[in-house]
Amino acid sequence: MDTIFYNGVIKTLDSAWPQVSAMAVKDGVVIALGSDEEMLALAGEETKKVDLGGKLAMPGFCDTHMHLLFYGSFVRRIDMTNAKSWEEIRQWCVEDAPKAREEKRWILGSCFNQDYWSDTRKMPDRHDLDAIADDVPIFLQRACGHIACLNTKALQVSGLWDERADTTKETMDFGEDGLPNGYIRENTTSIPQAIFGNYSLEETKDLLEMACKNALKKGIVQVHTDDFNIIGENDLEKNLQAFKELVEEGRLPIRVYEQIRFQHPDQLQQFLDMGYKAKQRIGRFKFGPIKLLNDGSIGSHSAALRQEYKNDPGVKGLSLFSDEELYQMYDLAQKNGYDVVTHCIGDASLEQVLQTVDKVIKKYPRPNWRHGVIHCQIMDAEQQDRFKKMNLVAYVQPIFVKADSNVVDDCVGPELAKQSYNWRRYIDMGVHMCGGSDCPVEPFDPLPNIYHAVTRKGSNGKPWYPENGVTLDEAVAMFTKEAAYASYEEDERGTLGVGKYCDMVVLDKNIYENDIEELLNTSVVMTVIDGQIAYEK
Repeated sequence: MDTIFYNGVIKTLDSAWPQVSAMAVKDGVVIALGSDEEMLALAGEETKKVDLGGKLAMPGFCDTHMHLLFYGSFVRRIDMTNAKSWEEIRQWCVEDAPKAREEKRWILGSCFNQDYWSDTRKMPDRHDLDAIADDVPIFLQRACGHIACLNTKALQVSGLWDERADTTKETMDFGEDGLPNGYIRENTTSIPQAIFGNYSLEETKDLLEMACKNALKKGIVQVHTDDFNIIGENDLEKNLQAFKELVEEGRLPIRVYEQIRFQHPDQLQQFLDMGYKAKQRIGRFKFGPIKLLNDGSIGSHSAALRQEYKNDPGVKGLSLFSDEELYQMYDLAQKNGYDVVTHCIGDASLEQVLQTVDKVIKKYPRPNWRHGVIHCQIMDAEQQDRFKKMNLVAYVQPIFVKADSNVVDDCVGPELAKQSYNWRRYIDMGVHMCGGSDCPVEPFDPLPNIYHAVTRKGSNGKPWYPENGVTLDEAVAMFTKEAAYASYEEDERGTLGVGKYCDMVVLDKNIYENDIEELLNTSVVMTVIDGQIAYEK
C-alpha cells in the first residue's frame, strides 16, 4: 500500500461507503475504505501514513468552466474587482501612467463592474480615458469579459480607429460624431489583446503553471478550461504546444479538460485536419468539447434576448453566429465525434442552440453524447423542458447571482427572471448540472460558488428567488460527481469510491456540520491528486 489517509471525516459521495475515517491508496487509486484500525492494518514498511487531524475530506473539486491562460494574463493587469467608484479606477490609471510610459507598455485593467460604483454607472469612453493619458494605450475590461473600454491611442494601435459604423465588421460602438467611442465587444476584444498579450511560448507555460498552482490552493484538481483563440484569434498551436511541454516537463500539476474554442468553421476544420480525437489524452491534458461563444452578457446588454431589454428599449443584444454558421460548427463537431458546449446567456441565444442541437443529433445519431450549454441564465420553463429532452449538460456559475440579482429583473422583467437561473428545476428534472466560476470573471473558488448555489444571496445579502436554490449535497455534487460526468470520467473520479483515482480536498471546517454562512470562512488545507499531496497549507 502506498498511502493511508486516516483520522479524518471522509465524505466519499459514494453510496457504498458514504463516510469513513480512513482510506488506503495504491498507484493513485483508492483500494480500500473503512475505519482507522482496518486501514492501518494494511500498511507495509514503505507505506506513507497521513493523519487528517479529524478534518473533513471530500472528492477534489473541479471547475467546469474557466480560462486558465486568461486568468494568468490578468496577473499583469490592475485588478479592479473591488473598485467602488470610477474615481478610484481613474486614480489607479493615473498612478500607473508614468511607469507605463517608461516601460513602453499599455495601461491594463480588468474586472471592473460599474453597477457597484457610487459616483456613476457609466462605463468610461475614450474621452474619459484620453483625459488620463492620450499618449499611452489604455484597455479596461469589464468583469463579464464581453466589453472593453479603450482610449484613442489604444484604438489606433489596434487598427480600430478608422472603422466606421456603416462599413465595420467589428462589434464596436460609435459616438454621435461618427468616430469610435472606445467601447469594443465580444470577439473584437481579442484584437488589442493579441497585441499586448502576445506571450512567448515560455511565458505562456509559466502563466499556465502559475494558474494551475493557484487552483490547487482552492482544492481544485481539474479544470475545464477555454484557452485557445481567446487572447489571440489564432493562438491554438502555440498554446497547445505549451500544454504538451508542461506535461513532458512534469509541470502540469492538475488535470486539464480543454474546451476548444473556435470563432468560425474554417478554424474548426483546420483543427480537425490536425488529427486530434475527442477525449484524447496527453498526460494530464485531455481534449474536451468544442467551445462556442454565441452571445454576450446581461451586464453589458449584449446577451441575445427574444424580447427587448426592459431597461434598454430597442436593444435585444448580440447573436455572434448566424443560424447557418452555428449549424456548420455543430455539424462539423458532431460528425467528427466532438461534443459542443456553447456560451448562452440570453434566451434567444439558447433558442438558437436548441434548434441547432435538435437538427444535428437527428442527422448524426451517436450514443452518449454530452453537448452542453454554458451559463444557462435567461430562459423559460418550456426551454428547460426541451433542454432536458435533448439531454444537454448545464454548466452553471452559481456565484453569478451575487451580481446578476441586482440587474436581471430590470433587464428582463420579474416573470422571466424567476424562471431563469432555475437550478432547482434542473435537478428535479434530472438534468446533469455541473458548476464553474468563469474565472477570471469570478475567482476560481468552489466554496463561495457552493454557498451561492444554496443561499441564492445577492451582493445585498438578500436571497434572490431562493426557491430556485439547491441543497448542500447537490451543490457539492456539481463540483465533483457532475463535473466528472461532464468529462466522461464518472467511472474514474468525482467520488472517492474503491477503484477510482484518489483526488481529494481537505477543509479546515466541516461544512456539513456548520452554519451555511461558515462556508465563506472555510479554507482548503490539503489537495491530493493521484494519491499524492499536491498542496498543503
